[in-house]
Amino acid sequence: MSSNVVPHRTIAGIRRYQGVLRQIEASILRMIPEINRINAAMSKLTGLSEDMRILSLNAELAAGRAGTKGASVRALTQYTRGLVRRLLELNDNTSGQIGLYRLCTSSLVCLRHLRHIETTSAKLGTALQAGLAQHAGQALDQASRRYLGQVTINVESLVAAITDVARLVRVVDDVVGQAESIATSIAAEAVSAGLHEGEFVAVATTMRRYVEDLRIMNDCSAKSIRLSDRGCRRMRDLLVGLERQGTLVAA
Repeated sequence: MSSNVVPHRTIAGIRRYQGVLRQIEASILRMIPEINRINAAMSKLTGLSEDMRILSLNAELAAGRAGTKGASVRALTQYTRGLVRRLLELNDNTSGQIGLYRLCTSSLVCLRHLRHIETTSAKLGTALQAGLAQHAGQALDQASRRYLGQVTINVESLVAAITDVARLVRVVDDVVGQAESIATSIAAEAVSAGLHEGEFVAVATTMRRYVEDLRIMNDCSAKSIRLSDRGCRRMRDLLVGLERQGTLVAA
């Protein structure tokens, strides 16, 4: 087809197209509260990482004061620092999920522009079929393709970002399991620490509290991540369907 010829649009075709746009828009609107929950939960990671870092330093000082009785606890604090480093690395890699809300709102704007374009196209339908208003039709077609392309890019970015957040949650799950084991070991060492038992018990208790906070953070994220991922993949399928049938339907 020549690039300067605009295919005719039928009212039925435009309505089908707008129906798909409304489905994609509805998916985004359903996703936004889930993304807000993910962001609210993951925003706690920085503070919890810092809390665990400070706790590991305090535990090492307590182990030093205990002398030979604190040797095992000192070794456990080194493992704890390794876990803290993993959490801090996660903090440095959360830029993808921070942009989730922005990608959603950008997509909504593009979708609403697309719907306005299709409404205008419907009004121009008769003129286009009569061979008139070619320039207007071409401009609308170009704008439609541009906005649809941006929505497609945004959805692919959302899929990638949600996948990245899911990976972060799996890492935190692993850290939680190891930190819980360390807290249990420190509590066991406290029994034979003599005068320093209270300090080690306090460290173990505090670490368990941080572990529980991390677990709650992950639990709050997990369901929202699953729902968001499902919504993203459905939007991707809808967009692929639009590309296959074309944004314009021949009369």
